[in-house]
Amino acid sequence: MKYILKSLTLVAAITTMGSCSAHDDSHAHKKEGAVEITTRLSAQQDVATADQIIDNTWIVVGNKAPDGIVTREEVDNKPIYHFQATGKANRIEFTSCFGNEKDLKGKSKEEIELLKAIKSAYEYSDQGNYGETVTYEWKALFPEKMEKGKGAIFAQWHGRPDRTLVKDPNGNMKHWDKKAFVSMLDTMYFEKNIGISKKTGKPNGWIVEQSAGGPIGAFHFREDYMYLMIRGECNRMSDPTFKVKPKPGQHLNKVIGRDGKYGTIVFERPSSEIPINEWINFKVRIKYSKYSLVEDKTLETGSVEVWMNGEKVADWKGDVGKNDKHGPYFKFGIYKPGPNGFKVDCSEYKQTIHR
Repeated sequence: MKYILKSLTLVAAITTMGSCSAHDDSHAHKKEGAVEITTRLSAQQDVATADQIIDNTWIVVGNKAPDGIVTREEVDNKPIYHFQATGKANRIEFTSCFGNEKDLKGKSKEEIELLKAIKSAYEYSDQGNYGETVTYEWKALFPEKMEKGKGAIFAQWHGRPDRTLVKDPNGNMKHWDKKAFVSMLDTMYFEKNIGISKKTGKPNGWIVEQSAGGPIGAFHFREDYMYLMIRGECNRMSDPTFKVKPKPGQHLNKVIGRDGKYGTIVFERPSSEIPINEWINFKVRIKYSKYSLVEDKTLETGSVEVWMNGEKVADWKGDVGKNDKHGPYFKFGIYKPGPNGFKVDCSEYKQTIHR
């Protein structure tokens, strides 16, 4: 099956859509004729070619079969994606943020190789910036009732860390040129964010910005709850060893955390109230916080609004995001399934960047 790279359309707002227009819900879980998608890529290290891009919009990240399986079904010439994962899988997801030939057009071969080397091949993908508002809409269907050992994250928002932001042994922080940073890796490597000397095999005092310690936002569906967790962090350089873990049933609209890193639950609903084998329309509008890129400071707080089947179920204001140069991105599918695995169907994705 051949897929063609689709260009973005720029209007008053920027909208990215897969070819996933509305379809008859009576076909909700038909699987006859579904085609398995076997490609797997890294959004950070690969440059996707046209034949690796699904419906002009997606690449697949995660485990291969049998632990991670995704199939594409045609219903009235419109796609539905069926995700399933065993308890051994880490993830099987779609992302629209990745390195591709269109976004990298005009870039030199050297620059592209440097982007891949620093795990930032997706740097030029426009997903919205901090300080802007982005609306995400999609449908999800859960074919199996939640029970003990089942569940997963079925949609999430991830930051894009400033991968060449380093702090030297004297505590001086600097954003290195890509080429200089890659040259630095001749003498050291990083375990998470800690520099390790290749000569001695011991920590050398260098620290690099790697991750914020988990997604900025994540929709979980577990035994007891469906819920949306949101995190915010104003620190330019994050400590990945400290992860804020707000819990449903305890932290609804209650912010927890410390040292510039915070989180909360903005929506929760008992699993018993979530319909099974029926399409649910999700709409999430996020105004990302605006941060200072020269100090650990939030300049403008953000907000999160959530609708399910047209019902507004969350309206929260607070810190949303991570103090990075490039804006976060969205994924759906399955991440961290329970020991008994997980299944979800997704369709009708639409992303609008409001500018």
